[in-house]
Amino acid sequence: MKTQISPRTVRWLMGSTLAAAVMTSGLAQEAKVEMEQRPLPELPKSISGTETVDQRMQAFLKTQQLRQGENEEGGRSILVWLGKGTISVPPSDKNFVLARNIAFQKAMLDVKQKCAEFMETRVSSEMMQDMSSPGAERAAADAMRLQREGLAQEGAVQVAKALNSDVKVRNAPATLQTAGLYGEKILENKMKEELAKKGIDPNKPVDQQQVKAILNTSSFKNKTRATARARCTGIKVMASFEQNPASGQGQIGVVTVWTRKLHEIADAVITGNYTLIPRGEPGIAITQHIPQDERTLVSTYGTQMVRNEKGEYVLLAFAQAQPQSKSQQSKDLAYKMARLQAQGMIRSFLGEAISSTNDMLQREESTEFEDESNEVKIDSANSNKVQAIAEKLPIKGMQEAHQWETLHPANNGPVVGVVMEWKAASAQLAGMLRGLNQASGAKTAEAVNRMNAGGGSVGGATPAGGGSGAAQSAPRTSNANSGQGVKSRDF
Repeated sequence: MKTQISPRTVRWLMGSTLAAAVMTSGLAQEAKVEMEQRPLPELPKSISGTETVDQRMQAFLKTQQLRQGENEEGGRSILVWLGKGTISVPPSDKNFVLARNIAFQKAMLDVKQKCAEFMETRVSSEMMQDMSSPGAERAAADAMRLQREGLAQEGAVQVAKALNSDVKVRNAPATLQTAGLYGEKILENKMKEELAKKGIDPNKPVDQQQVKAILNTSSFKNKTRATARARCTGIKVMASFEQNPASGQGQIGVVTVWTRKLHEIADAVITGNYTLIPRGEPGIAITQHIPQDERTLVSTYGTQMVRNEKGEYVLLAFAQAQPQSKSQQSKDLAYKMARLQAQGMIRSFLGEAISSTNDMLQREESTEFEDESNEVKIDSANSNKVQAIAEKLPIKGMQEAHQWETLHPANNGPVVGVVMEWKAASAQLAGMLRGLNQASGAKTAEAVNRMNAGGGSVGGATPAGGGSGAAQSAPRTSNANSGQGVKSRDF
C-alpha cells in the first residue's frame, strides 16, 4: 500500500530542506572564504570628482583593517600595495573609456614594480637568515617560514626539503617547477658555489658579512632581481578607485594584495601541480564574486582568480567599452569590443604566467640573468613574447558571466561592460606549458633578435599611453558641458 503525503506536508518538508541547505551552504562558504577568495566589495562611490584616489584608497584600507606594506593576519604575511595611473584624456574625449583602461594598466605596472623591489629585499634577507644557520637546520626553518606565509604544512615541508637538497637545478624535483621556487633554488646553489670558491663550508653557519659580500655582486643581484619578479605572480586587486577633477588629469588607483598562497595558486593553475595548495575546497558562487552595483563595476578592471562553489578555479575578466552614441546598434558594437577585450585579458594573464615560468625553467645555473641596463629592451621583448604565447593559446570554454551598462558620472556618457569567465583545467594548461616551448620559440626568438638589433617592437605594438587619439587630446576645461560638472559637487 502506498503512503499518501498531503500537499501541506510536502511544502513543509521542501521548505525545511531548503532552509537547512541554505544554512549549511552559508556556514560552509563563510568557513572557506579566506583573504584570497573574498569577493570584490560593493563600492558605489568609487568614482569621485573631488576626493583623490589616495584619499579613497587610504579610507578603504582602514575599513579592511589593513595598511600599505606588510600586514599579518592569522600568523601569516599579507602584502598590500597601492598603484596609480593617469587618465590621459578628459571625459569629453571619445577615447575616455580606453584611456581609463590604459590608466588601470599603468597602475598595475606601478604595483608590480613595488612588489619586485620588496621581494628583492626579502629574497636577500631570507638568504642571509638561511646561511647563518647550520645546513641541517635550514630545511626546518624554511618550512616554518613557508607555513607562516600560507602554504599547507605538507607542501611547505616538501618545498623546504627540495630547496635545501644538493640536486642541480636542471634536475630539480617537480615541487620546484614554478618560476619563483625555481629561482630560489638557483640562488641557493649559486650562494653555495661562491662560498666554496672562498674556502667557506656552506653547510656550516656563515658570517653575515661574507654572505652580504656575495649578495652585493652584480651577478648575484641580477639573479635576485629575476627571482623577485617571478615571485610577483598572483597579485589580486581588492578595489579600484577613480577621480575626475574639474580641471587637470584624472587618475585610477588600485588597492592590491599578495600572499604566498595567491602566488602558489597562480603557479599551480599554470603548471598543473597542486601539491602546495588545498585543491577542491568549495568557495562561493561566481555571481557572488561579481559586484552587482553598476557604479562599482564601472571602476572595476582586469583579471581575478577565484574559486567557485564546486572548488574549481575560475578566471574572471572585467572589461568595458564606450558606445559612440546611445543607439542600440552602438551599444551592441561596444559589448562586442568589451567581450574581445575580456578574452584578451584572460589570454594575456595565462600568456604572462606561462612566459615567466618557461623563462625560469629554461635557465641553466651558469646563465646570467638580465642586467639593469638592458631592462627596457628586455621588457619590450618580453611583451612580444607574451603576445606571441597568448595568440597561440587554444583556450576553449570562455563564457559570459555578466553584462551591464550605465552612465559614467563624469560625462553622463554610456559605458557597457562584460565579465567573462574561464575554468582553469590544470591538465590542459600543463600540456600547454610543455608544448609551448617550441610552439612560440621561433616568434619569440625573432622578437628578441629584432629588439637586440634595435629594430623596434614586433607586431606593431602600441606605445604605452594609448593610441594617437588619446595622445593628442585637448586639455581639460571647467566647462560644465565637458562632463566635469561643478567643482564643489562630487558625483
